[in-house]
Amino acid sequence: MIAGLPALRSEIALGAKTGRETIVQLQYPPPRIATPERRVRRSAPTPTEIKQTREVLASTPTGPRPIDVAQSFIDRYFEHKPAVISQQPPPAPLNPLIAEFLEAAALHPLNDPIPWCAAFINFCIRRNGGVGSSSAWSQSFLPPAFEAVESPQEGDLAVFTCVSPSTGKDVGLGHVAFFRRFEDEQHVVVVGGNQATQGHSSIISERILPIGDRPVRRRINTGDVISTMMHLNKFVRPA
Repeated sequence: MIAGLPALRSEIALGAKTGRETIVQLQYPPPRIATPERRVRRSAPTPTEIKQTREVLASTPTGPRPIDVAQSFIDRYFEHKPAVISQQPPPAPLNPLIAEFLEAAALHPLNDPIPWCAAFINFCIRRNGGVGSSSAWSQSFLPPAFEAVESPQEGDLAVFTCVSPSTGKDVGLGHVAFFRRFEDEQHVVVVGGNQATQGHSSIISERILPIGDRPVRRRINTGDVISTMMHLNKFVRPA
């Protein structure tokens, strides 16, 4: 559990288009031990924020599908209370709700950035009674861990992968979200966490993302920012 953050009850936790903005979600490769000089100290969440998180989780549905669990956060909070489902950079405290998502991925973050897109997917799958990847790494949902599908259905997962612009080599970064539908032949509509939408740098939202390569910059867990090309890698079916 996050240092300074009171534990929330585990039984509570487990049970219109927004445009084509460039996503810059917080992301890094498979979690490693943070080096002390790179850690970013955050203030502790307030008792009010912790109480609010308990109430949010208690009112979160269990389905009927994992994507419906995800959509419930957007329906309840995106327009009127976006702070409930978003994360601000330090020194702002770690959102206790996102801390619960990270617990579902067995990650105890000590530094920033916080890779919570996969953690959110894991939370929604577990909330629906399924089995996720138990990892905060977006690429953990790729085959053979999950079954690849050629013709995705609403609620399947879209896994995006980042590669080096110069070599085309996989750099271990990416994004994962629920597939909603094809917007056109070159774009998909996804529902996920840790997405940049309407002025929010890291929020649960519905987004339109390109299928093909596009340049993106990623901040890795050393604190450095690297240039990559990101594309849709696979559609997979949640377990």
